[in-house]
Amino acid sequence: MAITTITITSTTMSSSCSSDSMMEDNIQRAEKIIHKWKIDDSHSRSTFVSIFHKNNTTEATLFLNSVSTLQRAMHFLSSNDKKSSNLSIAQRSMQIAMKRLEKEFHQLLLDYIHNRQHFISISNLRLIAEAMIRCGYAKECISVYKITRKSTIDEALYHLGIQQYKHSHIKKMITAPDLQNHVKIWLNAFPIAIKTVFREEKFLCDHVYSSYPAIRNLCFTNSTKEGALNLFTFPDLIVAICKRLKSDTLFVKMDLYNSISDQWPEIDSLFSHESISSVKLQAESCLHKLGDSVRTFLTELDEQMRGKMKKSIAYNLVPA
Repeated sequence: MAITTITITSTTMSSSCSSDSMMEDNIQRAEKIIHKWKIDDSHSRSTFVSIFHKNNTTEATLFLNSVSTLQRAMHFLSSNDKKSSNLSIAQRSMQIAMKRLEKEFHQLLLDYIHNRQHFISISNLRLIAEAMIRCGYAKECISVYKITRKSTIDEALYHLGIQQYKHSHIKKMITAPDLQNHVKIWLNAFPIAIKTVFREEKFLCDHVYSSYPAIRNLCFTNSTKEGALNLFTFPDLIVAICKRLKSDTLFVKMDLYNSISDQWPEIDSLFSHESISSVKLQAESCLHKLGDSVRTFLTELDEQMRGKMKKSIAYNLVPA
C-alpha cells in the first residue's frame, strides 16, 4: 500500500499562525470598543447617552463594525475551532453588544415621534435592526419594536378619543342623550387614525425593515392590529345594537358608512397583507352591515309611506 506523505511547510504553519493571531487581534479590538459601551442596570433613561447621537457618528460606525467583526469570527470559529477560547470571548462580547443595541433601538423608537429629522432616526433604526437580525437576534429586535411602538399607537388613538369599545359600553351610549357627541368624536378621529397614525407606522416599518419583508409585515401587524380592530368595533357594535333604526340613528349610520367608504383606498392599502387582513375584513363587514341597515330602513320607510298613501286615498274615496 502506498503511503501518502503530507508535508507541512514552515510557510503553511506560519500563514496559519499569522491568521490566528490576526483574528485574535480583531476580536480583542472589537471587544474593547463594545465594552466601552457596555450597558449595566444603573443606566437610566435620563443618564443614557446614545452611540447614535448626532455627535457620535464615528463611535456608532466603530461599534457596528465591531459587531460585524465578531460575527465573522464566531462564524469561522464555530465551523473550524469550537473549543477556541476566542470563540467564548467573541460570544460574550456579542451578548454585550446586542444588549446595547436593544437599548439603542428602544430609545430611538421612543424619540422618533419627537425627532424632526426622521430620516436620520429611520436610517439608524435600520442599521440597528439589520445588525441584530444578521447576528441572530431577530426575536429580540421584533419584541422591542412591538412593545415600544404598540404603546405609542395605543396612546395616539387614546388622545384622538378612541376608547376600548365593548358591547355594554356601546349599549349605554345608544340610550344616552350624548350619542351624537360620541359619534362625532369617532368621525373626527377615524380619518386621522387611518391617514396619519397607521400610515406613518406603515412607513416606519417599511423603511426600518426594508431588507426583511416578513419581519416588516409582522412588526406592522404587532403594533397596529389590536388598535385597528378596536377602531372598527365602534361602527360594528352600533349596527348590532341598533337593529331597529330610528330616524336619528339612520343619520348616524349614514355618517359612519360614508366615513369608512371615504378612507377605503387607504384601508385597502394598509391592511391587505395576510397577517393583518382581519382588519380589512372587519372594515368590509362594517360597510356591508351599515349599508344593508340603511337600505332596510329606507325600504321599510318607503313601504310605510306607500301604505299611508293608500289608506289616505281609500279614505278620500269613501262617500260622505
